[in-house]
Amino acid sequence: MEHKQRCYGVDRLTELVTMLRDANIDSVPAWREWKKRPDNQTRLNHLFDYPASPGMPPINALVDADFHPHLPLVLFNYSPVAHNTLFAFPDGWTAPLRLCRGIVFDLETSALVALPFPKFFNYGEHPETMNLKGAYEATLKQDGHLGIIFHYRGRKYLTTRGSFKSPSSKIGNRMLKRYLTAGGDWNNSKLDNTTILVEMIHPDTHVHVDYNGIEEFRLIGAMDTATLGDSNHVQLEEIATALKLPLTQRWTGESLEELVELMQDRTIRNTEGYVVYFPYNHLRVKLKFATYIGLMVAEKLSYSYLMRRYLSGNLQRMLDTLDEELMSTTMQMLGRLLYMASVPGRQKDKWRKLYELEPADRRTNSFEATCREFVKSIAANAA
Repeated sequence: MEHKQRCYGVDRLTELVTMLRDANIDSVPAWREWKKRPDNQTRLNHLFDYPASPGMPPINALVDADFHPHLPLVLFNYSPVAHNTLFAFPDGWTAPLRLCRGIVFDLETSALVALPFPKFFNYGEHPETMNLKGAYEATLKQDGHLGIIFHYRGRKYLTTRGSFKSPSSKIGNRMLKRYLTAGGDWNNSKLDNTTILVEMIHPDTHVHVDYNGIEEFRLIGAMDTATLGDSNHVQLEEIATALKLPLTQRWTGESLEELVELMQDRTIRNTEGYVVYFPYNHLRVKLKFATYIGLMVAEKLSYSYLMRRYLSGNLQRMLDTLDEELMSTTMQMLGRLLYMASVPGRQKDKWRKLYELEPADRRTNSFEATCREFVKSIAANAA
């Protein structure tokens, strides 16, 4: 995200925090009621520059907020609805919404307190991630949970992207207490305006990569809440040394095509991939190994997932990552979807049958919308 867009997005979110303070909104239930009001939906559309075109989810379904249990702090995060639907509406990822990835403000002063990386995308997932050229830096993508460490009222705190009170936040704050007494220069006033971004490696934050029971923070980045700038590699090395944190591995390159090709190497396992950063435009993009993507798909393989991949146009790329033993099951599920969506009959009847394929606890409004769009797409392609 360009620095100018980042500044603009922070300004818009600052306005939102001021609105919430003036309306005495300081809890999740109050926030949920506030954002339902039609006049506030209009305000949110304006603040987020949200296009709200036909078929797009409403803005109040895309933004979540959390409030610290003891401090006057508010955190913004994009919702699962945003994650699951905006692949079809790239313009919906506006600058303010992309900053809602664990960004924290002081609810009393509207001051920015913590600035994590803005939302960034997988290679080929979003228009900005295609046809990438030029020199880049690549860092090993760690497979834990993001920890956002910030300075507030003389102390260091940690939150995760979605909540101050999540299980991962509790684990992270326990780990942070150990680091604060382990000899690092955590009280250095030069870091008061620095948001320290770490990957929390812990058995309870394990995803797919096996770290053999390690419990540690790995420094992956730092952001300046005063200038809104990224720390470069030299600065990160200095921070890592001062705080006694391991710094994630880094490489540089000139042609992204070589790295993209490497992602298809099926002999590489127990590694997630890379985060690629282009210094000239501050763009980040994720690259994941085919073997890792296969594990992800196997874990969350569902009718909803297959339909969303079909609608986003990257179904075949996903299928190419699957191990042979999973491919048969996947193709049976896909065949059933295509058959049910293409048989003669009313579209309404077809999407309702698709809706019943998933267990009751997965039949969300978002899944219903996916079923509708899938049936429409199949009908359009058959016309």
